[in-house]
Amino acid sequence: MNDEERALRAKVRAFVEGFSLADLEAIEQEIAELESDRQAPTTFNPRLAGLGVVGMGWPGSLVPPATQGERFVAHEELDSAGLPTYGLEQSEAVGWMLATFGPEELAAEHLPRILDQSWSYAGGYSEPEAGSDLLALTSRATRTDAGWRVRGQKLWTSGAHVADWIFTLVRTDPESTRHHGLSILMIDAHAPGVTVQPVRVMGGWRVNACFFDDVEVPASHLIGEEGKAWMMMSAALDIERSMSFGGREARLLLARYLDRLGRTGATLPEASWTELGEQVAELEVERLLGLSTVARGEANEPASGEASMNKIVGPAVAQRVAQLLVDRLGADALLAPGVTADRLAADAEHFLRAATVLSIIGGTSEVQRSIIAQRALGLPRG
Repeated sequence: MNDEERALRAKVRAFVEGFSLADLEAIEQEIAELESDRQAPTTFNPRLAGLGVVGMGWPGSLVPPATQGERFVAHEELDSAGLPTYGLEQSEAVGWMLATFGPEELAAEHLPRILDQSWSYAGGYSEPEAGSDLLALTSRATRTDAGWRVRGQKLWTSGAHVADWIFTLVRTDPESTRHHGLSILMIDAHAPGVTVQPVRVMGGWRVNACFFDDVEVPASHLIGEEGKAWMMMSAALDIERSMSFGGREARLLLARYLDRLGRTGATLPEASWTELGEQVAELEVERLLGLSTVARGEANEPASGEASMNKIVGPAVAQRVAQLLVDRLGADALLAPGVTADRLAADAEHFLRAATVLSIIGGTSEVQRSIIAQRALGLPRG
């Protein structure tokens, strides 16, 4: 770690320590009321904007230059403190695409609102028949005199019910197949023809089904080049998969459990301590995989294989830690938050439910293994 990363880590830790118990309870209440996945647009996002870490690594002059390592440090500190970062990750994804690929007018409209966190975003990617196989999508955008007319459906669209905008992957060339002829459109979440319906998952938050019924989208709302979206998507997904999928939340919960053992003077059999030590080691491996992906990116080396390895390992470790903690904490860990007075047990119970989906979102583990085989190992398609 260099001096810049140490200074940034200290800055973010000071920011984290500025949240009182009342602040954290207000954030938790807003997340519950919105049924959101780690999104708190009124109690957290405005304070986050003031920290100056939104948009780290974007090209252009709107944000100070930053390395991928510095972005990793900032996100790691926020996630490890249990603060809600999903909205940040979504807005940064579309911000990076706009800052990198344009167009300039659309970027000039949206980037300032991303930096001050006054607009929120959702990614419209998966569909009922195009989840793991995203390239099977059927949502289409047809040319009109003023731009595009969009018809189709998206599924598992986290945060769409609280979003101002949905950046949506559609097929703009009706004759194209697979990764050819795909484009990304910025769609007003409240435009006529957009319908957002709830889909509730066992993790305790709401994803959504989004319907686009002849939604009119201005020509200026095309992100990047028409028909070239897959290049943008591949790069954006590599960035997403380099982040932690459950490892940081698991690390926080395990640290809380170990702290409880220390404060209460609990004694455990040697085999139990060995099992805990193994989980600590696995969590460190998960972290190092993320750092490896970052290092390859900073060296301008292909990182798809490492990103997919990280995406596989994170959920697997998180699920093992969640199950271990529920087994250790006893009957209270079978009760939902608000039912038991044991906050750690309640959080472990919630995380056990939430961690189940982590090996699916962002690309299933099966898909990640195929990516590793083809891009990292050079194996032929099966």
